[in-house]
Amino acid sequence: MFTLIRPIAAILLGVFGYFAAKGYEPLFDPMARMGAFAVWTAGISALIGWLFVGGRIGRALWFSIYIVAQGIVLSALVTAMVMGVREVFILGFRRRYGEVMDALTGYIDIIIGWLKKALVQEYLIFLGAGAVVIGIVLHVIWRMMERRRNAR
Repeated sequence: MFTLIRPIAAILLGVFGYFAAKGYEPLFDPMARMGAFAVWTAGISALIGWLFVGGRIGRALWFSIYIVAQGIVLSALVTAMVMGVREVFILGFRRRYGEVMDALTGYIDIIIGWLKKALVQEYLIFLGAGAVVIGIVLHVIWRMMERRRNAR
């Protein structure tokens, strides 16, 4: 059943994903040209907010925070996987990989490299605090909408 919490979760996670990507760019490489990385991350985060987070909000406050934290981790994994595919294609066209297995192991190395660079304490605190705030906001909004729906 469609509820209004799904698009709200998508918007909140998309906006948070954009700012998280902007915070990640200096960690990756201060001189790197990341292109549309923040936009891709926002889109992936919004999709995960719609599909994964939005349908699970509302059981309990701690569960809403937990689901948003899972959504943020899932957004990071999917973004690393999408960006890894991009890099594998770029390196493949430059003839860096001799065989398919080299490309597969290179893909896994790229994903691990993307995620390893995010293991900075301040950045992880930022992601955790964002998960708590978004989880509380979504739970409060869901409670208000359920109270209004049940009052009819």
